[in-house]
Amino acid sequence: MVADRAETVTSSKQTVVTAATEKKYITFEATVSTDDTITLGDLADILYVKLCKKSDGTDVTCTEATNVVTVTQVSTTNVPVVGFTYGT
Repeated sequence: MVADRAETVTSSKQTVVTAATEKKYITFEATVSTDDTITLGDLADILYVKLCKKSDGTDVTCTEATNVVTVTQVSTTNVPVVGFTYGT
């Protein structure tokens, strides 16, 4: 005969499950001069950015705030660069 059987609980835990945090990766090209800015509209907050000259791959110094990259490399005038960034 079919019956509802009693179980013996051997372990019971509670786990908090949250949604995954997604990051967006963007590569881009631009031609920049000192103090120029690049606004990356696809991001709200840049977590990392790297700029390099297309001609020889050397770094171009820059800073980031929210979704704006500012070129700080001294004596940079109309230099083609490639950039990599990720953020949210």
